Amino acid sequence: MTSDLPRHRIRPPAGWLNDPNGPIWWDGRCHVFFQFNPHAAVHERICWGHATSTDLVSWTYEPVALEPTDGSADAAGCWSGCVVDDAGTATAVYTGGGEDQTICLAYADDDSLRTWRKLPDPVASAPPGRELSGFRDPFVFHLDGHRYALVGAGEHARGRASVLVYLCDDLREWTLLGTFLDISDPVAGLVAPADFWECPHLVRLGERWVLVVSSVVDDAAGRVSYLLGDVVPTDAGPRFRPSTGGLVDHGHDFYAPAVMTHEGRALLWGWTWEDRPAEEVRAAGWAGALTVTRQLTLAPDGRLRNEPVAELSTLHREETVVALDGPGEVGLPAGPLDLDVEVRAGASGRVALTVSGLLELSLDLVRGSATIARDVHEPGRRDWDVSGTFPPAGLSRHVRIVLDGSVAEIFVEDGPSFTERIYATGPPTLEIRAAAGAVRVRRLG
Repeated sequence: MTSDLPRHRIRPPAGWLNDPNGPIWWDGRCHVFFQFNPHAAVHERICWGHATSTDLVSWTYEPVALEPTDGSADAAGCWSGCVVDDAGTATAVYTGGGEDQTICLAYADDDSLRTWRKLPDPVASAPPGRELSGFRDPFVFHLDGHRYALVGAGEHARGRASVLVYLCDDLREWTLLGTFLDISDPVAGLVAPADFWECPHLVRLGERWVLVVSSVVDDAAGRVSYLLGDVVPTDAGPRFRPSTGGLVDHGHDFYAPAVMTHEGRALLWGWTWEDRPAEEVRAAGWAGALTVTRQLTLAPDGRLRNEPVAELSTLHREETVVALDGPGEVGLPAGPLDLDVEVRAGASGRVALTVSGLLELSLDLVRGSATIARDVHEPGRRDWDVSGTFPPAGLSRHVRIVLDGSVAEIFVEDGPSFTERIYATGPPTLEIRAAAGAVRVRRLG
């Protein structure tokens, strides 16, 4: 049986992992924190795990950064948030508490970000009178000489997903400025329908702003959407005005991404959850992984694109090329693998790729569509359309597939990405149904 434990991404050898938190470049290293239970593969007593890298693709696991403190605001868990540079001190801004969620601070005591000192009292709580269904996941950004924070929220009375905005020039003093964006906006309502938006992240790409939100619908995690627009100053504070948007990733198994800007690049990590029975998770002793580091860019038409960072190529080892003159199956070596598949379609424009007999990607190169089909554990929880579009441009197309343990990340040239979990019990295979195809097989070492 092949190993399903991913190797070339953030995935400690044991325990539960979910949302990435607080990516920051500090003292010559990239630090990524993440929701973590080091003791068991279950979502309880959540801490902040910690991994570092100098190249964005090879990771070193550091000691746990933040742990719940009995009798404090974070006794029920150190939940999601961000890390910022506060006058030369790395500062974690995170969610504490259970039902009564608050915003907490912790200060790094050293440049390795291994030891932290918590502020004893929260700096913000859910505003009274709003009847919020949640209040969490702060994200701090700067604009026009001021520092602001976004907080994900939802309102019970109207089922209204929203993002609140605070002024926090002094991180210990938070002033509510109102609603940055909510579901009543027609673009947001169409692109990101939800009862609650969590893990809001804001990044500037060129002259435009991208707001990323993870949607909760009927108390279940759903899709991750982006909204492209402008941050507009008003007398009450900044507001977001979206003009378009879509899905960040179109797959079944992608949620709660975190974004960091470094040296002109917008970098993203997402959580890919398990898609197998709980008894198999318990037997494995681990759950959850992050995606490979991805870079975000905007297409000329405003679509958000993401692909693995160029540094992933530094892990390429043996490379072979297999050419097919018509449909056929390619036997693949044991992974992890980075595959570059070029397919050429016949007059119909249709192409299909099947990975290890478990996942099928169907492409229509004439209409510009890509669709994933596979069996999903508990399908009712993720009963959504797993497809995306791309600009048609002839009858050939490249597809990149990163296979790392049970994680498959698929990137269609100039089109959507798909994050999927597949649990193969034998060597990986790739079946191509196209007029012709060539597969560049690169092992990741």
